[in-house]
Amino acid sequence: MTSGPRVILDCDPGIDDAFAIFCAVRFCNLVAVTSVSGNVPITHTTTNALHVLELAEASVPVFRGAAAPLVVEPFFADRIHGEAGLGAGATPPPQADAEPEPAASAICRLAAEGPLVIVAIGPLTNIAEAVQLDPELASRVDHLYWMGGSTTVGNVTEHAEFNAWADPHSIEVVMASGTPITMFGLNLTHQVRLQGTHVDRLRTAATQTSTPAAEFLAFYESHGSRDGRGQPMHDPCAVLGFTHPELFETEPGNTLVHLSGDTRGMTEMTDSPHAGTHRITVATKAAADDVIELIMTAVIDPQARS
Repeated sequence: MTSGPRVILDCDPGIDDAFAIFCAVRFCNLVAVTSVSGNVPITHTTTNALHVLELAEASVPVFRGAAAPLVVEPFFADRIHGEAGLGAGATPPPQADAEPEPAASAICRLAAEGPLVIVAIGPLTNIAEAVQLDPELASRVDHLYWMGGSTTVGNVTEHAEFNAWADPHSIEVVMASGTPITMFGLNLTHQVRLQGTHVDRLRTAATQTSTPAAEFLAFYESHGSRDGRGQPMHDPCAVLGFTHPELFETEPGNTLVHLSGDTRGMTEMTDSPHAGTHRITVATKAAADDVIELIMTAVIDPQARS
């Protein structure tokens, strides 16, 4: 864990979330992790967050978050991440328990205690619930870095990325609150890929974190889309977009979130503001090789041992 702005990582582990947790432990002043229903149900995402932090030897509190989206029914990606979320089989029981305080309440409390950055790498349900608890939250959050959405095509439907499709109403609540947002969508994350050679490197490193991470990645490789380029490391991009902004190109944009119908979850970028749009920043390009090297470094040694 490093010095710098206090960071909450809001996540739904999920294999690429696990890699993002390792990155957050290595490169962020991580003060809390909040779990949310997303890739798998909330019981699994909470257990997985606790387990991955224990693998990383990180003493960071975990707050259990929303078990369902604001309006729509829950939707999971267990075909890609495994029934429990971290590949084949069940996650080993963690030694620690989640904190009793709900995630949305913890977000509000931590924001009130001083400057705070949120990196959200799942559906934005917890952040939306926090906004509903504290309408002034946007003024207390320095920035929200969100992995979600897309300026091009989707991965659940033609139009929608998973996190956006899973809870589009939460995106609308958070964007409408005025929270400063940088979006790391599929247009960006598909530039950052891990594949079999990275599995081999993690196995060869044989650390407490790289050995299980190699198996996570091998499962992800075998169950994700197969285009010969490896699997996108979606979630670490949002973490590293905060910690290493020099590796990413961004531009401002006006965004319209589609809440229902065939285009549900679409994050439509428009040339000019009009009713229903929100001004955000959009990540457009990554220095992929450098980003991948940071991910691998963090997964092999999240505590930065010499």
